[in-house]
Amino acid sequence: MSAPEQRLRVPIGSQKKPATHSGYVGHEGETVKVRLHSICFSVKKALTLSALASGDVLKAFIRSECPELSKVPNNRIRLLYRGIELSDELPLESVAAPDMDLHFLVLDQESGIELAPCDVACPPELLELLQRCAQGLRENVQPTLADSGCGGTYFLHAEGKPLAVFKPKDEEAGAPQNPRGFLGCENSRHFLGAVASAQRAVREAAAYLLDRGRAQVPMTTLARCRHRSFVPMPIDGQQQVVWKLGAFQAWVENAESGENFGYSIHSIEDVHRIGILDVRIVNFDRNLGNLLVQKVGDRRQLIPIDHGCSLPDQLNFPLHDVAWACWPQSKEPFSQETLEYIAGLDGQADAKMLAETLGLERGCLRLLELSTLWLQMAAAEGCTLYQIAAALYRTDPKTPSIIEGILSNCLMSAAASFTSDQSSGLVRSVTHCSSTVVRSLDGTKRWTSAQEDSFRRCAVDSFRHLLQKKVSSEARPLSQLQFLRDRLTA
Repeated sequence: MSAPEQRLRVPIGSQKKPATHSGYVGHEGETVKVRLHSICFSVKKALTLSALASGDVLKAFIRSECPELSKVPNNRIRLLYRGIELSDELPLESVAAPDMDLHFLVLDQESGIELAPCDVACPPELLELLQRCAQGLRENVQPTLADSGCGGTYFLHAEGKPLAVFKPKDEEAGAPQNPRGFLGCENSRHFLGAVASAQRAVREAAAYLLDRGRAQVPMTTLARCRHRSFVPMPIDGQQQVVWKLGAFQAWVENAESGENFGYSIHSIEDVHRIGILDVRIVNFDRNLGNLLVQKVGDRRQLIPIDHGCSLPDQLNFPLHDVAWACWPQSKEPFSQETLEYIAGLDGQADAKMLAETLGLERGCLRLLELSTLWLQMAAAEGCTLYQIAAALYRTDPKTPSIIEGILSNCLMSAAASFTSDQSSGLVRSVTHCSSTVVRSLDGTKRWTSAQEDSFRRCAVDSFRHLLQKKVSSEARPLSQLQFLRDRLTA
């Protein structure tokens, strides 16, 4: 049967559409300069493509440059841009980088045991730790899978002790190589709607970069590793040891799980510095197991870990998922030093930094900007950490939070500024979903500067109105508003 006859047997809606252009420069529009890098293969150093070109165009170019890869299919070539993996379908413009350095890995063309950093920020101390772990792997010191958790978390040892933790992104819960049976496709939201599978490792690195040492998030970067202890990938009917991209984090010494301690041993300062970070990144998995208690001299300090469930692109999380929210320390006022720290935060600058260093999508970065603004404005009006969190998270799991409702309204307002074709999908995402979906504001539809400013102004005005609301003839801060008094009663 000929190819045209075969296509006739496939419904037209399911047939693969022919490309309208190759992706190479030769038509009007924005362009992207791409530099390709590989450990094992030599390719042309720079390439200029249309911003509409997608990953499959780049992979075709790689095959044309490397004859030995001419028969390697797309699903065995991984394109890595900082903290994300480029898909075959999305255009390069979705990354929003006119000048890109891309690394590519070929899954079954390389062998051996390796551990190497990715092209993202890595402090010298952590790089030295990574090199020691790499030497341990070469000396046949096996990674060990953690006993608990939903994803693949491996302890890396060297010199007779644990030195680091490695979390491969394709072994996260809901990812295809998950070792605990929570299987799914990469970049799917079946297991966890707020953050796509295989996108949590990059959030571990993001939390470290945002923290800048204040909350004591352990040093974290992204690394690639290949070892037979990891879950293999089925290729051509055989299980193959392949490169894994994941989060590489320094081991915390002299520490125990927060589950082993009562809240009374924690200082107000420790609770506040971790709570401030959690509010900013909208951490929706701050359980006691994701807090370590480290002995430092005569005192014990809290160390936050496991930030894969943070920087979401939506708000619909219950407050009871945040362990410190039920502690009395969260209801104590901020110190003057803490207030000055909060006032000095710059959500927009941090969002830009994460976009440039890790390639995080715009939807979650918008929410980072707005959660930081809410924290700053509410703290300036005398709100406690608990009150700030109770407005952001759901005190009733079935009822949208106050900030959730505000952002939903701002989302609708922003949708109105799109053309009718653009706004239809944006409005449907709000009106036909059970949660307030902020991911509709991400890079799948580019926003103009005017639209960005409009959305931000709407949120700021709504926050200000909330904070200035009165319950009597006297102007009172949010901490005394009746609706919060009802919700926040201990």
